[in-house]
Amino acid sequence: MATANAMYSRLVDVLSKLYLPGSKPSLILAHSRSRLMEGFTSKIWDNLLKGSSEFNNETPVYAGCASWFAESSKKALLADVGVGTIDQALMGVLQFRHNNLRLLGLEKKVFIVDEVHAYDAYMGKELEQLISVLAYYGAPIILLSATMSQTQRTQYLSAFQSVLSVEPSKDSDVETLSYPLFTKADSNGIESIPVLSNRPRNIDVSWLSSEKQCIEYIIEKASSGKSVVWIRNTIDDALRAFRSLLSSKKIDPEKILLFHSRFAFSDRQRIEEQAVSELGKRSSSERAGKIVIATQVIEQSLDIDADELISDLAPIDLLVQRSGRLHRHNRDASGRVKDTGADERGTPVLHILAPRWAESPQQDWYSAMFHAGAYVYPNHARLWLTQKVLREQGTIQLPDNARLLIESVYGNGLDIPSGLQDSALEDRGKEYSARSMAKNNLIVFSAGYSSVSFQEDLSSADWNSGVSDDIDDSYFAGDVSTRLASESVNIWLAQNTNGKIIPYSGGDGPEAWESSRLSVRRGWWEKNKNACIGLSEDCLEDWCREHKKNKDYSLVLLVEENCDFYTDREGLVGNNKKQEE
Repeated sequence: MATANAMYSRLVDVLSKLYLPGSKPSLILAHSRSRLMEGFTSKIWDNLLKGSSEFNNETPVYAGCASWFAESSKKALLADVGVGTIDQALMGVLQFRHNNLRLLGLEKKVFIVDEVHAYDAYMGKELEQLISVLAYYGAPIILLSATMSQTQRTQYLSAFQSVLSVEPSKDSDVETLSYPLFTKADSNGIESIPVLSNRPRNIDVSWLSSEKQCIEYIIEKASSGKSVVWIRNTIDDALRAFRSLLSSKKIDPEKILLFHSRFAFSDRQRIEEQAVSELGKRSSSERAGKIVIATQVIEQSLDIDADELISDLAPIDLLVQRSGRLHRHNRDASGRVKDTGADERGTPVLHILAPRWAESPQQDWYSAMFHAGAYVYPNHARLWLTQKVLREQGTIQLPDNARLLIESVYGNGLDIPSGLQDSALEDRGKEYSARSMAKNNLIVFSAGYSSVSFQEDLSSADWNSGVSDDIDDSYFAGDVSTRLASESVNIWLAQNTNGKIIPYSGGDGPEAWESSRLSVRRGWWEKNKNACIGLSEDCLEDWCREHKKNKDYSLVLLVEENCDFYTDREGLVGNNKKQEE
């Protein structure tokens, strides 16, 4: 959603250039919290119809959309131009109600998917089905990625060609090894064209072996006026680093910002805006000594420019993405943006916190250092391969060694140490399982409309039992979901003011409550719920009745003065309460 919000703002500025003078194309922001973005709500056209199906002559000339498009996510894709989360499109090929309305909205559009490498096996299978359906409709499809593996690329091309009246074809290995690469697929086959990069980047790689080293390095650089970002693999690790910096008493607390997903939407939006303001493209003196401790939320979504960057060890494609936050814009030695010339801050260096290198790692090679992170990235063989190739190369050279880096980790026939083979095999099994689960949730369009299920086996079950309306951004209904992840718990934060329960973010109404919501893994909640103060059973029942929520899936926590399980600086911490000074 953060990425979509940023892209929507850019589209507002360029939309008029895509159409003839005098045109009034509609522009939609398509995700469940779009109404919380002021830049979008201010551009919704209200009261445009006056007894006619045509827009009146007083339609605003700025980019926006009629309120009818914004009333429901299922109608949003009917607007002329839109930007949103991939879930909105994927529901067109899953067993959700009104999926055909979503496909109608996409049928004659140019469909663009960015950061396509980021999808796991489950979502990748869904996207393949969507590509096939849109190819059948004749819709142009553009897939964008800076770090896509050849395996992913082959799967998406095969999905496109599967509905064409041609034999599947492939291009030569010589061409596909080029980077950057432009590939065109149509009924005539596949053509790949190497592209010259006009902005090469060389990023040196350095290694750190303990959190203590990281903290000391951050203090040293921030004290000299450098801006520093540390991207951690889990929220608890980010929280521990944040508290360590505070307890050092060597950094002004106001210079340190913590950013992760366990904040209420209103706080998360505030933190995001602050990060972009202080470390964004136009930042200057305010960036000096600024420290941001973040999780993956900062990986792709935000236009952040750090002088120094530390990352926990993660798969190579994610490290390349994270390195994009380092020396992102040309600046002089004092940090001011330069419109021309080279960056004067010296060679950028990506510092990676990782286990000490081992030629023959044991099974706990990664988990011994990153206990929680081991569950976030369960294929530890890929992490070892990432460390191996970066140690050998010593640098990330874009575009020169980008393909080598990616294929050294995601290619076929790689040599994996015996101690990590179980991890690799288990992860491969999970990928096959995820693709199979996605396949079971997809609509089989060849079956046509039928009174039976859309499953391939055409069982006798009523198909409506597997087709559901979409609900909020979990996009989960029944056994059908756009994403395969641990079951999540929706939590609304509230305040008790003179006996009245009001949204944490202030104000009133559905939008204020939505701004006060966050989601956590059910497993995390079960371990931490005893540390949180929620509404009593009777009050929760009254709240759910008033706000039309299902009591079995709704939690309301009271955030009051001196609350220690949620703060606007640390987010929801549960049992991980603030350390004593």
